[in-house]
Parts: sequence; C-alpha cells; structure tokens
Amino acid sequence: MNVAFDPWIPVVSMEGDRELISLHQVFTEGEKYADLAVRPHERVSLMRLFMCIAHAALDGPKDYDDWCEMPKRLPHAASDYLHNWKDSFELFHPEKPWLQVGELKPSKNNDEKSFTPLAKLDFAMASGVAATIFDHAGSIERSFDYSQLILGLIGIQNFSTCGLLSRPLWNGTACPNSAKDAPCITSSMLHVFLQGKHVLEAICLNLCDYEELSLLFKSVAEGTDWVGKPVWEIMPKEVNDVRTTKTYLGRLVPISRAILFEQNKTYMLYGEGLRYPVFPDFPQEAQCSVAIKKIKEKEERVLVGAKQWMRPWRQLDAILQFNLPKKNSSSALSLSHLDGKAVDIWIGTLLRNPGKQDIIDSVESRFHIPTNLRTQQGCSSYSQEVKKAEQMANKLSKAAYVYRIEIDPSNDTGLGASATNNYWTSVEKNLSLLMSHIEAIGSEEAMPTREIWRKMLFRAALDAYSTACGQETPRQMRAFAKGWRVLTNKKDKTESDINIKEEVNV
Repeated sequence: MNVAFDPWIPVVSMEGDRELISLHQVFTEGEKYADLAVRPHERVSLMRLFMCIAHAALDGPKDYDDWCEMPKRLPHAASDYLHNWKDSFELFHPEKPWLQVGELKPSKNNDEKSFTPLAKLDFAMASGVAATIFDHAGSIERSFDYSQLILGLIGIQNFSTCGLLSRPLWNGTACPNSAKDAPCITSSMLHVFLQGKHVLEAICLNLCDYEELSLLFKSVAEGTDWVGKPVWEIMPKEVNDVRTTKTYLGRLVPISRAILFEQNKTYMLYGEGLRYPVFPDFPQEAQCSVAIKKIKEKEERVLVGAKQWMRPWRQLDAILQFNLPKKNSSSALSLSHLDGKAVDIWIGTLLRNPGKQDIIDSVESRFHIPTNLRTQQGCSSYSQEVKKAEQMANKLSKAAYVYRIEIDPSNDTGLGASATNNYWTSVEKNLSLLMSHIEAIGSEEAMPTREIWRKMLFRAALDAYSTACGQETPRQMRAFAKGWRVLTNKKDKTESDINIKEEVNV
C-alpha cells in the first residue's frame, strides 16, 4: 500500500459522489473534488499533511509574491516530489514504513501485552476496557481497511491525549510509560481553515508564506532552521531524537506515538513517540488563535479552544481577533493573506475532558465571514451581540431556577439546562439575523437589523421557558408567573447596548 499513489482519501466529487483518491490525485486533480468527506480531526490531519507536502515540494512559498504564483506551480511540483519520495510513502515498508517506527519491537518476545488493538486508532471506538456511547466491543478484534488505517494513523499522531501506554522497544530502548499530548489536542484548540471552490484551492488558500510564518516562529527561529523537513525525509532514530519536534514541517505531520503495523493483523505496537513542546512553551499551531484572558486579575494568553455546551460561533470574535490591537492579535495565519475580504472558513477539533485523556465529542462548523466582520468595529459589534445572547441565557436560567424552587426546592430536575439548551438551539437556527446585522453596519439598516436580532433572542427565551416550565396545576401556574417576571423584567441598558449611531456612521 503506497500512501502517495494508492486511493485512500475520502472526498466528494463535484457531482456529489463519494470517492477514494490518492495523495497524488489531490494535487494533480484536486479541482475535480468539492470537499473532503471526513470527520473533524481527520480533516485537520489531512490538511496538515497536504500543506506539509506542498511546502516541501515548493520549498516555499517564500513571500507574498511567491504565494500568489504558487497555485500555478503546485500541481507539477507536488507530483515530482511524490514520485521522488515514493519509497518513503510505503505503509508496510520493511525498513521505513510511512509515519511508523520500523525499529519498534515488543518489550518481550511473544508478549501479548505489548500489542494494542487497531481500534485504538479510532476515537469513536471502544478500546480495551474503555467503552464509548455507541461501541462496547472493546475486547473484540477488528480489522481496518486501508483508508481507515491511514486516517486513524494520521489522526492519532495529531490528536492523541496524554496518559499511560505500553512500553515497546525503540532501537532497544523502552518508550516512556507516560505519554504527552500530541500537538493538536492541547486545550481542545480550535483549528481554522479557509474553504475553497475545490480541494486544491483550499490547500493553496491555507498555505502561508515563510515570511509570514517567520513572525510566528521568531522566538525559536534565531540561529535555527525553523522550517525543517517532513518527518519521512528525516525519520527519527530514537524517542529522544528531537530534530523535527521544533520545526514547522516536522510538526505538521508528527510522530507523537511510536506505532508499527503488521499487515493483515488486528493489532499493532503502540507506545510514546516524540514529545512536541506546546503552547505556551512553544508558538501555537499556525491554524489556531490565541486570546487574552484575565485569570486572577492577570492577563494571560490562552489558546482559543472548544468548550462543552458552547458552539464555535460564540467564539468567532476570539478566533478572528479583529477587535484587538494588532500587537495583541494572534489569529490563524491563513487568514492574513485575505485580510479585509469576505471568506468562508471551517472550524473544528476534538473536545477532550479537561485535564484528562478522554475525548468526549467532536466539533465542527462552517461560516461565511462577511467583510464587516473582518474589521475592528464589526468584530466588536459581533462580540457585544454574542454577550447580549449570553445575558439572555443567564436570565432564562435564573427564571427556570425560580420556577423550580417554587415547585420543589429539593428536586433538581435539570429545568435550567433543558430551557437553555432549547434557547441556544433556537438562536443558532437564526444566526443569519446576526450576520445580516453585521453586514448592515455602516448603513441605515444597522438599527433595524439589530432590533430584529435582539427581538429574536427575547422571543427564543420566552419560548424556551414556556416549553421547559409547565402550567398544568395551580402551583405550576404560580411558579410560572414568578419565573416569567424574572425573565421579562427590563433593566437599565447594559454595556452591550452600544450606541447604534456609531455603527451607522462607520
């Protein structure tokens, strides 16, 4: 199985058909395919793989002018590169299997405990004694086809979490028994990619030039080759070989886990691989954003990450960061070459249990980002309107609490969670109203569109409260009325009630 020339990448054609294509086809025929047909962590891992190959093939782009010419050069350059390195893309190569450790051995001969089921590669599958919601067959041996196997391999190398592992021998040395996070999972960081008309255009849009990337890597760039080489060009020889862990190309396709497959087997050797420094000890990944957060009265820079019960649209201001001074801005670098233009973006990641190794959900969203949202005024207005929605959610939660206390103080029935879930679902269905307001900033429609958005928030809260809190008995009716008064009580304007005249006159 050759990863470069055999088909394994799931895509959707322009006609809507699902197909498997090769890496070579991605670069030489990418305009035929509308999009990837994969899960969030697989998309992130694939895009990083594509970008690594593109950078290595072009030895750039060096600067903005080179970036503008890059779409014409990439297909031919990538084809030549993959042919030159074809031998290094063999999945079961006897000496240098792709993205694996050919020297890996079990800690003891014929020791079954040294082997791990292939199910470990899929975060949705049970593995060992750990069950998932839809899969309890952890102890059953399961085989993977080549597409599943390779997608699982690149996914685990990018998104594996910390924890205890088995200790196979890498060139005679036992791997550490306690693994660190892979580069893409820390803080459940949200990854941002620009969307194109087809797969090849998406790759070109997301490639940053080295001049731009050097700004991100300036803290480690002095006196070092911060660009580096892909791991298949400079394969590490032992677990302490860190030549690639601090370079841009070396990190795009990491070896965070030491893995070795056996053809037609349902298990693999699996242990700790290279350890990659992560934020804040190392610059953030180029596709991620860093925000400023006040922690114990002190401002700290933190990764913008996925949060349980919060969809990514509520963090768009932190992701885009056009409401921050440029000196504090640290958004995904792929947005910089199209600064000031309307763009389509994809946002996604895996959501981990904070501080633990459990993956509890996957997150992904797509957004059209209008031109106004890519300005300081538009991004600030968006942030304020999101805060307005959150204030209404808090008010709804208080109203549901008043209702529950009146009915039965000793019984926490989850009314607040039920009401707020219904509210946010309704708000998300009407997110286009907020985008219409942002697009209208600077025109006479700014005030009417904002009022439509805010009235929708109020109506959604009333509907959510009515749905969650019954009125079937006199006691329920009294409780309902008390909560209703909390929800409909009008207070003085808050800071989020910005002067609309400022928006109209922008």
